[in-house]
Amino acid sequence: MLPTSSFAPSKVNSESRQLVRELGAKGITFQGQFVNDWSKGTGGLGDSSGGFGRYSFDVTASIDDSKLLGWNGSSAAVRLKNHLGEFGYGYEQSFQVASNIDASSRTTLYEMWIQQKLYGDRLRLKFGKVDANTEFSVLQNAGDFLNSSMGYSPTIMEFPSYPEPKLGFNAFLTARKNYSVGAGVFQTAGGGTFLVAEPGRKWSIGPKELDGHVSVGYWRLNETMTGFDGSQVSSAQGFYSVVEQSVWRKAVNENGGERKLSTFAQIATGNGRVNPLSSHLGAGAVLQAPSERRPGDAVGLAVTRVGFSSAPQAQFEHHSELVMETYYRASLDRHLAIVQDIQFLHHPGGVMAHHDCALITSRLVISF
Repeated sequence: MLPTSSFAPSKVNSESRQLVRELGAKGITFQGQFVNDWSKGTGGLGDSSGGFGRYSFDVTASIDDSKLLGWNGSSAAVRLKNHLGEFGYGYEQSFQVASNIDASSRTTLYEMWIQQKLYGDRLRLKFGKVDANTEFSVLQNAGDFLNSSMGYSPTIMEFPSYPEPKLGFNAFLTARKNYSVGAGVFQTAGGGTFLVAEPGRKWSIGPKELDGHVSVGYWRLNETMTGFDGSQVSSAQGFYSVVEQSVWRKAVNENGGERKLSTFAQIATGNGRVNPLSSHLGAGAVLQAPSERRPGDAVGLAVTRVGFSSAPQAQFEHHSELVMETYYRASLDRHLAIVQDIQFLHHPGGVMAHHDCALITSRLVISF
């Protein structure tokens, strides 16, 4: 019989857990997520005989500087991301990307930032490589939808979010309990600057405290661009607004679980002289815990529409592109979930050669 190794798996696992606990006591914690999508189409943009897949894997180290260094109100994070992209059937020709992990394959330092809270947490400053969509144009209730337009409006040009956040400085002020304003300046992939400002307000309605919020944002891209008419343009700008409102809720157990129906809406504009998308409208609803026996599940239904630039040189053959989406998220436990998603694309890409089509996607989410 071979002697028991000092590197037995049980001992290694025990030592690893002990190391994680020690780091946590010092203010360093780790989170990770693996997302895998497998999609199959029904034709429209190309061959639908098979399927195609892609995945995204990221690990985040969060640092509480008040524990690690004794700096009150300070925190930091480092996030690494690995992505394998595979496109199929030409669905990437749709302006409203069918999966929010669709991108070219890459391994990258996705985020690295430090932030400081001041004046009793009323002022928050954040600097570094930041995913702008974690701070601006945020829809809390739309996180399980797969289409990227449910995350933020596609009219926002060079928004420094997935798959390539950029270096930026953000400031957020909570003037009163339910009123806030945020502003940010970021680098862009094209060598320019991206500016954004977003005031917002939160509220709760009735004895059941149905929560809601609204924010209105203005963005400006300072960068030399060529307009559709061939002229040089030094900047582009636009507005957006997001609204969310819970309309019904019911407790389902003594542990804080609840059934909840929430709605959301988006509206945005773009300059059709240089922006291929001149407008965006979206709305949807999400029911948490559709069955009391499964409090972790959710079902959602939404529609999103972008209007194309009317400039003749833009050469769009349709006025708009429409996507309808529905999903069911089954939470198997707190670490594992499966999302079944169906999308219908109407006039994808605004070109007549791209016929209406549907895309069915199964998503596996593993969190740790």
